[in-house]
Amino acid sequence: MPFGRTTTPARDLAGIRQWIGDTVRTVTERDDLDPVVDMFDQGVTSLAFIRAVALINEQYGVTVDVEQLDDATVDSLAALVLELLGAPAPE
Repeated sequence: MPFGRTTTPARDLAGIRQWIGDTVRTVTERDDLDPVVDMFDQGVTSLAFIRAVALINEQYGVTVDVEQLDDATVDSLAALVLELLGAPAPE
């Protein structure tokens, strides 16, 4: 279960993407979320999204500003977290 801060959060895009995907699936109680499709288009509620973002902030010690997102996908959240951590974005 991904809730709460783990001892060593992933610092690479794949690990961040995995953790965020697991967290969103747990928060929404859905296993069928596509990481490249906007979560709201998949029926995720605003409350569930805010809860997931709060958990991301706690896990990674960042402040995700959702206004920076072009879309609300797992992949876009992972890329933003990676950027906030100061890691270079993958090409």
